[in-house]
Amino acid sequence: MTPEQRERYARWQNHRVSQLSFSINLFLGFSVASLAYVINLLLTSAKGNAVLECVLIIWAFSAGAGCVATISRLLDFRYTALKLRSPNSCNKFLAAHLGKVTWSMFWVQIIFYPYGAFYFIKHYVLASGI
Repeated sequence: MTPEQRERYARWQNHRVSQLSFSINLFLGFSVASLAYVINLLLTSAKGNAVLECVLIIWAFSAGAGCVATISRLLDFRYTALKLRSPNSCNKFLAAHLGKVTWSMFWVQIIFYPYGAFYFIKHYVLASGI
């Protein structure tokens, strides 16, 4: 790889890291805000509504996956740096696998949030005519 190619790769790698962090945080924000809205509905006007309780669980899984993705991302950065500084088997193992955990939790978050939104809109908003 030429120095110019290395520089371009490093620049795009930095963009990729930034975009993943932004996307995780975006959907985590959506999940938490949606959870707050559903909890408010359940506490005020729709106590015991099975649809809202199901949506609450789905969005809670999305928010939980976003939290795990954020934490595993931070740990991935930490253990990758430690692997470069002091390469031992534990640091190498964690650096190799925490990225996979981050991406898996990101996709779980991405799948659960729209599913909950679809379920909420179809079975609560459209059904009740709000």
